[in-house]
Amino acid sequence: MEAWSPHNIAFCSRPGALWIGTPAGRLAEVDVETRQAVEHDVLSGSRTSALAATATGGLLLAGSAGELVLLAEPATATPSGAANRNAASAAAAQFLQSTREIPADELDTHLILTDGARTWNVNDLATTTEADSTDPTWLQIQAAVNKAR
Repeated sequence: MEAWSPHNIAFCSRPGALWIGTPAGRLAEVDVETRQAVEHDVLSGSRTSALAATATGGLLLAGSAGELVLLAEPATATPSGAANRNAASAAAAQFLQSTREIPADELDTHLILTDGARTWNVNDLATTTEADSTDPTWLQIQAAVNKAR
């Protein structure tokens, strides 16, 4: 695993699928939901040195021996542009219908400050004067400002 570059991962045009270029030159197709993988021997005897997805859903694979391979995904796996636009528009409309804009004067009542383990409310932040190096930078700054006051 130390010789493998984590940059050799590309999203597939199909939702929930990833392509992974391996050090052995194989291309692994991973279904994220089922956690199943299928390997494709594309660069026999050559290591994967780069992998990228193209705007049209294809894959560009480079090998350590100087190979450059353009692979296209099957047309049946790629939804049409109109279908993608319609799905995105429907998702955006649903999101906008279920949300509202927060007025600027109410922002503090809706804002949640957290480091992932703890949560601070606005009143706590106005009085805190202690923070250590493991606390988030914004908390360290707020504590230093409060202490200076």
